[in-house]
Amino acid sequence: MRVVGIHYTRWASQAEADIASLVQKARHLQYDQLEVDGIIVQQMSPWGRKRLGFEARNHQIDISYSLKPPAGYDLSSLDEDVRRHALTQFQNLIRTIGEMGGGSLNGPLYTSFPVQPHLMKDKQRLLEQSIKSLRSLTPLAQDEDVVLNIRPVNRYEHFLIPTAGEALSYVHAVNHPNCGIDLDTFEMNLEEDDLKAAILQAGIFLHCLHIRENNQKMVGLGALDWKTIRNALDEIYYKGPLVHMPSMFGEVSEGPLESRRIRNLLCNDFTLQS
Repeated sequence: MRVVGIHYTRWASQAEADIASLVQKARHLQYDQLEVDGIIVQQMSPWGRKRLGFEARNHQIDISYSLKPPAGYDLSSLDEDVRRHALTQFQNLIRTIGEMGGGSLNGPLYTSFPVQPHLMKDKQRLLEQSIKSLRSLTPLAQDEDVVLNIRPVNRYEHFLIPTAGEALSYVHAVNHPNCGIDLDTFEMNLEEDDLKAAILQAGIFLHCLHIRENNQKMVGLGALDWKTIRNALDEIYYKGPLVHMPSMFGEVSEGPLESRRIRNLLCNDFTLQS
């Protein structure tokens, strides 16, 4: 059964977020999962993390984590001191997620942002550094029940891994069950020649699908072919989460219209009409 989740930025920016208070909102809008920023959770007090865990259990909401790594989390750095510092940061984050009960950490974990275009000539060396880093993190991730899912991002954000095919090569190189793929339909729309083919290529390694329209409006109000996307998910027997990641400044619905529409479009066992 596919679960439908919502990213915390549906309501708040990173600076404004009171994560625990968003759990009840997510449940009210009939989402099954709330995805939160990993660094925010790491920076919470122990009491704050306990509160988040309590709210999640109370409202029967799963928690997942996302990360768009800042400079201090650069696992691909060619500077070994920087890379080792990033490893320490990731180790601490993985342990924090483990303390929360485990879960998935999703995003372009393999590098840092903002992009440094002058490093494009060193792409292969950066990939080798990044793969080495992820390999060293996966045993800890396994111990802490954390799955590291890497997300391709479009060429305007970063040059390192823009497509599902390159993400698959990366995951094969890491070669660990706690490293998978996180695809994002908005990013795919910019980079993939064929969205269905990209999903089929990810196959069993696809552990998370973030869903956004090409125009950042409510799912179903843009140009993406959701029927084709659903068919691809059906073909690979995808049972993972569908995490809605709408623009914070986009159209907002106070009721469960968004989550119902996503279930109508992408879930096999949901028959309510929006």
